[in-house]
Amino acid sequence: MKSPEVIVVGGGVMGSATAFELARRGVEVVLIDQSLPGRATSASAGGLWPISEAVGLGCGVILHAAQDGFHDGPPILPVVFRRFLQESNDLFPVLSEELAEIGGIDIEFAPGPGLIYVALDESEREYVRRILASLGGEGSVGWLRPSELREIEPLLSDEIVGGVLIEGEHQVNPMMLAEGYKRAALASGADFLGSTLVEGLIRRGDRVSGVRLQDGSDLLAETTINAAGAWSGKLAASADMLLPVEPIRGQIVLTETLPRTLNACVSTSTCYLAQKKHGEVLIGSTTERAGFDASVTRDGISSLCRGAARVVPMLEDVWVKRVWAGLRPGSPDELPILGPVASLDGYLNATGLFRTGIVAAPLAAKMLAEFLAGEDLSFPMEPFLAERFPTPI
Repeated sequence: MKSPEVIVVGGGVMGSATAFELARRGVEVVLIDQSLPGRATSASAGGLWPISEAVGLGCGVILHAAQDGFHDGPPILPVVFRRFLQESNDLFPVLSEELAEIGGIDIEFAPGPGLIYVALDESEREYVRRILASLGGEGSVGWLRPSELREIEPLLSDEIVGGVLIEGEHQVNPMMLAEGYKRAALASGADFLGSTLVEGLIRRGDRVSGVRLQDGSDLLAETTINAAGAWSGKLAASADMLLPVEPIRGQIVLTETLPRTLNACVSTSTCYLAQKKHGEVLIGSTTERAGFDASVTRDGISSLCRGAARVVPMLEDVWVKRVWAGLRPGSPDELPILGPVASLDGYLNATGLFRTGIVAAPLAAKMLAEFLAGEDLSFPMEPFLAERFPTPI
C-alpha cells in the first residue's frame, strides 16, 4: 500500500467517524483496525445523553454512586463540555440520513421522550435536586412525582420517589453507528486494513511518521491519528508519550425480545435501560477498573439485573439473551483527549471519550478533519488538548 496522507488507528466509532470526515474532504486516509475483544463501542447502550452525562446522570451516576454514595454531590463536568456534547448531539438527525445514503446502514436513530432519571430514595432525590439547580431548567421539565413519571413509563416500580426527565436525549445502535461510519468512509474513498494489529508508532525526533504493523512492515503517513480507545495509552507509549488513558470496564445485559416496554431511556443509580429497535432491553453498565480484562462477572451481571428489576419489576421474569463487556477509554477528568500534541508533528489524539464516546464522536471527528484540512473549527479544541495533563511527551 502506498503511503496515505493520514493513518487512523482504531476502527471503533471514533476512528471510523474520523476516517469518514477525512475521506469526504478528499483526504487520502487508511483506517487500521484489529477487532480486539472489549472495544468501547460494545460497552455502550448507544445513548445520546449530552446533558445527562455532563451533569452526572446516565452512566455518570452509576460511577458516582459506586465511588462516594452521593456524599459529595453530582460530578458535574465543565459547561464547555456540555455545550460540546449538545452540539454533537444536534448532528445526529442529518448524520443518520447521510450514513444510510452513503454507507447503506441504518444506525437506528430513535427519538423519544428523552432520558428519565428515577430516584429510589431520599438521598437520590437530593442528588437530583442539586443537578436541577445547576441546570437552571435547561433541558429539563423539573422534578416529577411518581405519578407524573408513570404517565411516561407506566411500568415503573412503586418504590420510586420521583425523578427528572431530560428532554431531547435519544439513542442509536452503537454497533451500527460504527459500521455505518466505516462503510461511509470506504464509500468516500478511504482504505481499510482489517484484522491488522499496529505494534507501535514510528517516531523520528519530534515527528511521528507512521506505524509499524505486526508483520514488521512500516506504513508511513503525514499524520497518524490515535483512535485506539482503551489501548491508546499503550500506543502513545510506543512513541515515548505519556497519555493518561485507562480502560474502564462496562458489563452489559441484553434481554429477550419484548413488546413495547419502555418509551424513554431510563437511568438509575445502579443501571440504565434502553429498549432497542427489535425489542430487546439493554441494561448497562458497570464502571470498573479491571485493566484489560473484558470478561463478565457474576457480581456485575447480577447487580445490573437486580437494579433493572427494581425499577421495572416486570423485567424480573424475562429471559436474558446475552451478556458481554467492553472497555471504555477513561481520562482523569472524564473529558476527551483530542488534537495535536505540543512539540510533536504528525500526530493527533482522538481518545479518552469514556462514557460519552457515542454522542461525542460526530463533532470530535469533524473537528479533527477540519484541523487537518485547515478549515475553521466547529468548536474550540483547546479544552480537550493533551497539554492539560502534566508531561504529555
